[in-house]
Amino acid sequence: MLEELNGYSSIFLDYSVLLEYAGTPVFEGLLRVLDTGLEVYVDKSFKALHYCILHIKDPKDLKAAAAMKKICSVLLAEHRLHLIKELEIDKVAANINEIEGECVVLTTRDSIFTKRLYEKMPYISCDIAIIAKGVLNVFDSLDSLCFSFPKQEPSRLAYNSSYIESFGSASISDIVVTENEEKYELVKRLSGGAEGMVFTTNQPGYIAKIYHKGIITPLRWAKLKKLTELKISGHGFCIPKELVFFRNSPVGYTMTLGKGTTLGTVFDGPDAMLEAFPEWTRLDIVKTLLALIEKYLYLHMHDVIAGDIQLKNALIDSSSDVYLIDMDSVQIGNLPCPVGTEEFTDPRLWGKDFSKFLRELRDEDYSIAMLVFSMLFCGLHPYATRNGAETLKEEITNYNFPYNFENDNEFIPIGGYDHIWEYLSEKLRKMLFETFKNGWSYDTLEWLDAVVKYKEDLENFVYDDPEAYKLFPKEGYKQASVDVEAGRAALQKTSKPKAAAPAASEASSEEQSDSLESIVTEQPVFAKPNQPAAAPINSAFARPNQPAATNPAFAPKRPFTNVPTGKYIPKDQIRDEEDEVSKKKKFFGLF
Repeated sequence: MLEELNGYSSIFLDYSVLLEYAGTPVFEGLLRVLDTGLEVYVDKSFKALHYCILHIKDPKDLKAAAAMKKICSVLLAEHRLHLIKELEIDKVAANINEIEGECVVLTTRDSIFTKRLYEKMPYISCDIAIIAKGVLNVFDSLDSLCFSFPKQEPSRLAYNSSYIESFGSASISDIVVTENEEKYELVKRLSGGAEGMVFTTNQPGYIAKIYHKGIITPLRWAKLKKLTELKISGHGFCIPKELVFFRNSPVGYTMTLGKGTTLGTVFDGPDAMLEAFPEWTRLDIVKTLLALIEKYLYLHMHDVIAGDIQLKNALIDSSSDVYLIDMDSVQIGNLPCPVGTEEFTDPRLWGKDFSKFLRELRDEDYSIAMLVFSMLFCGLHPYATRNGAETLKEEITNYNFPYNFENDNEFIPIGGYDHIWEYLSEKLRKMLFETFKNGWSYDTLEWLDAVVKYKEDLENFVYDDPEAYKLFPKEGYKQASVDVEAGRAALQKTSKPKAAAPAASEASSEEQSDSLESIVTEQPVFAKPNQPAAAPINSAFARPNQPAATNPAFAPKRPFTNVPTGKYIPKDQIRDEEDEVSKKKKFFGLF
């Protein structure tokens, strides 16, 4: 089925191929192609997205996990799996262009990777192969791909303002029926709103949303049907499971029951945070944030854009137990999301009719950046400013981000938020500053990567100052603290020494174990001698195709470095310097 790929010497493989086609003849065809000896390249998203799959633990993704093991067990053993250490599409494309020989990019029609290609249109010198509905389509350029597969337009249903007729309104004690004739009794009303009511049911763990009359449009019902067809059952998704009918009329859907309190209620400053989770440290916030970002990325992998990201659209029971709610309004495929919260929406979209256009991943990137800041700052908005403009909208449009790298801005709100900024990792501070001060944009995967590194720093007790681990550093609140020395000692006791990896020039004579298990323990296998590596882009700050800085006159008094202003050892600097060296080599190990 993929025989056309046999004429190439190397493949850049996107993770979506595994996710969408594992366990199918398409994947078996890919294995046969790889058996011919092709060199396989992947970028950092390959690993990041796979970890999202593993963490979500949706049973339907077991085949993807098995496919990953199968590919790695073959390619790693034969030293044919190469890692491009980039996430952002322009940089990935530049690295792909450096691969020697006849290379082809292999991805799928609706993947994150393909959508980023459409958004940023980077130059790619090799062929691009798209698998769409199980059929391989090969294009000699990105332009020809876009011509053959143009961007989706909103469904015509988006312009249909009629309502589906209903012959009854279900309520307590009524029985609603699914398309498979499964019956649910509505037991108790949980909540109600302008759209409808939510009831507990006689099926443990499941609730039902029943719409009021005159609410279900053809667009809404088509979207609900598509969402149920996704069969997402991973933990933390309160997503439509089954459509339900009452007196043969469509009235709503069932979904899993979430637990806890809305994020907006908990992440609402010191009093709310410390009352809800008095035992929390900064690590708990970061774990919660990661869980949410992974869930949104998981939706992106399934052609879903959340659209209306905000703190009230998630529930939290613990740092490892968070739920996405109000998911019947999301955008799926060519069915748009009709709603949005201005404070969390990219200003480029303000004033538009959300129901009449399709959002892109880059539109979601801004909302994810908002989520990152709001959670790290315990509910504060990035443009909340002391003695500032009369409205938040003015602050947003003027890019009045009150934080800087000298940490001396008198406009930062009182309450210890300057100290939260002071103790963040330098990478996060740089990304937040560039986003909210200079109007730059980072992909959701880049935010995930930065937050993961911050989490690792906290877990490994990188920072000397115990204040770095508190919810509100240097503030007199009664809050949990961390014993840094005790934590480091405990880590030292439990850590196992790793075998030293051979130098790249010695890899052919002193290779490590080729088993997948050795890769899981993060023992890298280096490139064979004299093999050229993909050339990473090492510019720390320049990002292609970015808008001009809103404040071009801004020049920090000291250069951007990885030396933080807090009182802790800048081990990030050491790690980043090692990364710069490693980027000059070609890696085979992913895990």
